[in-house]
Amino acid sequence: MIKCECSERIGSVINSYQLYEEIKMFFEEQVKEGRFSEVPVEKPYCNGFEWKADKWYKCICCGCLWEFKYPDFPAKGFVRKFADGIYHQKEIGKHEY
Repeated sequence: MIKCECSERIGSVINSYQLYEEIKMFFEEQVKEGRFSEVPVEKPYCNGFEWKADKWYKCICCGCLWEFKYPDFPAKGFVRKFADGIYHQKEIGKHEY
């Protein structure tokens, strides 16, 4: 039986290259182990602009959707969690990590 870590993980602001690498490696490993699948990004993550997250991942076990926006320093990146598996569009600056 495959077990996930989604209930133990929360979203976060990515404010360092080291954190970005750790999160990126986590998602890549989850995909490789068959726990997550990559989902095409189809919706913008903010209102008024067509900016999109770089990656979406869906947990095969619980259905949680993860949004991953890479940092472009000095701009920070982020990871957001949608426990219900449905993308909820929010305005920039109102992210709930």
